[in-house]
Amino acid sequence: MNRTRITTLGWRAAAVLAAAAGLAACADVPPPTAQLGASAQAVQTAERAGALQYAPAEYQSAREKLGAADNAMRNDDRTKARRLAEEAQVEADLATIRSQRATAQQAAGAVRSLAGPQATNTGTMPRAAAPTLPPATSGTSDWSVPRTPGGTP
Repeated sequence: MNRTRITTLGWRAAAVLAAAAGLAACADVPPPTAQLGASAQAVQTAERAGALQYAPAEYQSAREKLGAADNAMRNDDRTKARRLAEEAQVEADLATIRSQRATAQQAAGAVRSLAGPQATNTGTMPRAAAPTLPPATSGTSDWSVPRTPGGTP
């Protein structure tokens, strides 16, 4: 009987210690303020890159996840806030890359159209003509081999 009571107390103590350790571990998670700042910066970069026009789904997802991360921070759910902030940053980076790609493709199309039909048909820019040299004169020119003081080359 005494042994049963000790075993029961042992299990209860272990459960209390485990719960306390779990709570302590949650409390030790630092607030992800740096990650939230980096994510907010990534969303701003995506917006400046034209994500509203070229990658609206990714941009909207990034904004929503950043808002959810802010809410998680207000509720002191630091782990969830960090995860959502990281996801927001990835979505914003993707929106930026897609926007930059679309902008580059538009610029390349503009260059091709300015280069004329030859460039668009072959996929290459036309070559520039080789520079022409002045005609050779009667034996002496500024391009001749330098002579030694004795007059021989």
